[in-house]
Order: sequence, then structure tokens, then C-alpha cells
Amino acid sequence: MSQRHRSLTAIAAVALALTLLAGCAPEPAPTTPSTPTQTSEPSTSPTESPSESPSESPTATASIPTDCNELGSEESRQEMVGDMTLQSDGQGFVRPAPEGATLQLGCDWIVGDATGLLVLISTAAPDAVTAAVAALPEEGYSCQVADDFGAQFCELPGSGPDTEEFVVARDDVWIYYAPVNRNGRAFLSDIASQIFG
Repeated sequence: MSQRHRSLTAIAAVALALTLLAGCAPEPAPTTPSTPTQTSEPSTSPTESPSESPSESPTATASIPTDCNELGSEESRQEMVGDMTLQSDGQGFVRPAPEGATLQLGCDWIVGDATGLLVLISTAAPDAVTAAVAALPEEGYSCQVADDFGAQFCELPGSGPDTEEFVVARDDVWIYYAPVNRNGRAFLSDIASQIFG
């Protein structure tokens, strides 16, 4: 029986050795998960690059109305031009504008012989807008940055307190605004806030 016990012990030892060898064999398998971990690292770099590209090109989007009757708020529009008649779409007026400007919306309101409002909203390349703002002081305008809508605000005094000319410019948008014999600053502020947000 001792021989059988020895042979059983030997068989058990061989089985244990085989089990240990079998246990050692799967250890190379964890090296395969290590390779997917390495392949997952490149997958992080593509995810970073798309997130970088939108942040690299943040563009300020302006919202320019397509209708004169949609400019500003209803209240300020009625107060400013509610009794006026819309005469034209602003085509043909020669006013300060950036090089290469395209008129997007023109509104020419008038009532009586000497009261009215001209609004010309144009777009141009941002560098052309910047250059045009820089040239306005030579034409008598005084310019500063408006805190409420973050744009250049330029003013040219007229012959009376309500015959001023204004230019509001930011990014690729240029607003020319000229009230005659009526205080239109509230309406201009509403228009600028509507366009620049």
C-alpha cells in the first residue's frame, strides 16, 4: 500500500506540475490586454483633436433681421418710427462703410419734411471693418467701445441735438444709423443688442 501511496503521490505531483504549467500558460494573455491599452491611448488623441478644432475657431454669430419691421423691440421701434413711412430699402445712399461692404438691410423712414431715420446694416471682412472704424475719426467721428454690446460705437454730431450720425461695428457687421430731428438712441441700442446678442 505504501507503493500505491507513493505512486499516487507521484501522480498527484505530476498533476500539480501540469496544473502549474497550465496556470503559467495564460500569463502571456495579459500581455494582449496591455496592447489594447496602448491602442486606447491613440484613441484619446483623436478625441482631443476634434475638441480642439471647435475651440480654435469660435466665431461670433450676428443675427441680422431681414425686415425693417423686425428691427429692435416693438416698443422702441414704435416710439422711433411708428408715425413714419418706410420710403426705401436704403440702396443708393453713400455713407461711411468698410471696403467691400455688402448691404444686408436698408431702412429709410420719413415723416413730414424734416424728420426721418436711415439705417444701413452691412457686412464686410472683419479686417475691413476694423480699418473703416480706424478711419472714422478723420471724418469727425468720435469712437469708443460700447460696454453694453461690446462693439465700436462712433458718433458724429450734427447741426442739432437730434441730427447725429452713428456707426456701430463689431466683427464683420457695420451699422450706420442717422436719425433726423428725433432722438433715436434707445432704438439704436435695441438694434445693436438684437444683432450682437
